[in-house]
Amino acid sequence: MSSFPIFLESLFDDGHVLVPEIESLQEDELLDAREVIRNFEKLYRLELPREIPSLDITLAERAAVLFYRACQFVVLRNAPPQQLDEELNEIQNFPDTPESHYAVDLVFRFLPDLFRLSKSMMENDPLLKHLNDWANRWPLSSVGIKEIAVPFPIEGFVNCPGLLRLYCDRILARNDGSRLAAPRVRTLVEASWGMYPELAPNIHKHIQHEIKQQDGPDN
Repeated sequence: MSSFPIFLESLFDDGHVLVPEIESLQEDELLDAREVIRNFEKLYRLELPREIPSLDITLAERAAVLFYRACQFVVLRNAPPQQLDEELNEIQNFPDTPESHYAVDLVFRFLPDLFRLSKSMMENDPLLKHLNDWANRWPLSSVGIKEIAVPFPIEGFVNCPGLLRLYCDRILARNDGSRLAAPRVRTLVEASWGMYPELAPNIHKHIQHEIKQQDGPDN
């Protein structure tokens, strides 16, 4: 099996990957990669909340290629900005639908890990700009990346109960209070811990602080 499918198998298995030099992907590599994605998704779906969208394998494959390229660019730092744009801008054309967010998330849920590997980059590094754009465009996948100080557009999946539940679960698991601006998300997150706020102490403190600010010092 060639490098790209092996990369995906390792990513899905334990999150530890090796990347080769950047080369064009061959059709047989892409076909093998699709099979890896399909096989993983069948098992992964069993662990998710109900009402998850069906798999769009074409979008999942394209997102996997983009993530693979980004990992290569993190390691191989001599790529010119024009090449990064040519390789990574495709994702701007993906639809903003539950199916798209789910397909992208199969691989992009590792985006926080890629961010941690990128911390040594300069603030104006062209790759870091792409990663920031991805984190904002795919909020389901970027929970836990607290360096992003912009609104997170969740309209693409907010009406999908399964993905919204997954989003809230990740907010709690990663104590990411930056995601609580959307009222529907905040309500669901609060309902998740019920009578036991100690299950998510940082999120609870964040919400209590916001409530005090809204009430004002004299209330």
